[in-house]
Amino acid sequence: MIELYEKVGAMHIHTVFSDGTGHHGEIIRAGVEAGLEFLLFSDHRTLEPKRRGREGFQDGVLVGIGYEINDHDNHNHLLAFELDREVEWGLPAVEYTRRVVEAGGWAVVAHPDERRHFLAEFPPYPWTAWASEDFQAMEIWNQLSEWMERLNRWNKLWRYLNPRRTSLSPTRWTLEVWDRLNLKRRVVGTGGVDAHAHFYPLVANIGVKIFPYKVHFRSILTHVLLTEPPVKDDAPAALKQLFAAMRAGRIFISNRFVGEARSFRFWAEDIRTGAVHLPGDRVPAGSELQFVIKTPLPGDQAVLVKDSRLVWKRRESAIPYHSGSPGVYRVEVRRRGRAFIYSNPIVIEGE
Repeated sequence: MIELYEKVGAMHIHTVFSDGTGHHGEIIRAGVEAGLEFLLFSDHRTLEPKRRGREGFQDGVLVGIGYEINDHDNHNHLLAFELDREVEWGLPAVEYTRRVVEAGGWAVVAHPDERRHFLAEFPPYPWTAWASEDFQAMEIWNQLSEWMERLNRWNKLWRYLNPRRTSLSPTRWTLEVWDRLNLKRRVVGTGGVDAHAHFYPLVANIGVKIFPYKVHFRSILTHVLLTEPPVKDDAPAALKQLFAAMRAGRIFISNRFVGEARSFRFWAEDIRTGAVHLPGDRVPAGSELQFVIKTPLPGDQAVLVKDSRLVWKRRESAIPYHSGSPGVYRVEVRRRGRAFIYSNPIVIEGE
């Protein structure tokens, strides 16, 4: 097995530069307290924080600055990273996605399957521009979106008091769309916290925050696996290394409320050549692979999914499974009956 270096962080974070309530300094402190190693910010329609030097190592945390784009209907939200300037405002989603990629950016579809109707002031913002073939990644699990989608008048107090308990799983629709896309091309799956720390007024000037950043940073986390030792003293090089691994699909997503997911591994070994393949890899047709899953704890239930269908499950710490059939292979892990870990896929391409 290739030696890997794991970095754990959070994506999709808003600040006072758009509709968040926190300043970078306090948000980074919350990340430090949560034990995170990187934070990726994406304020709406602006890269101003990047121009003001907010990117780089801060208190030991690697900070990356992107931004979130939308169309005139406030649909088709796209997280754009690795850019130095914003693309032109007012373009259709297919066009601004293309321009992000042409400018060298990493284009991540945000909360693609939002469906909610309880709070009129917070309508759903789904992705509908599926004609685009340019986006390189999509959020498969967004903490704030899931919290709001299941909200109703009877459970709102309980959900406010127990925000992390309400993270159940990605939607089946999202996972099936993601798998179908990966049959044709690599589309990396990411997690998102969508952190705003919204102030929600109750009476007069009294209100509550939904939710403090520290709550988000203990929910849906993104784990990035580096194949080289992490860069420590050069922030631009460290960000380049981090995004290169993410673009390659060296990612898994965990629900921190369920437990500590560090040390989860999923890989495949070519039975004929001995080559090792990692999540994100696309393997030629005709390959014979042995898939191996290593769960954080022996009692975790690991499920191997092929093209959205369960093909194998076990409760062991290291699990081999052999296949040469073309398809999209990924892993879902449950702990004590709760959704815990989602890997990116290894794909055996068709003829």
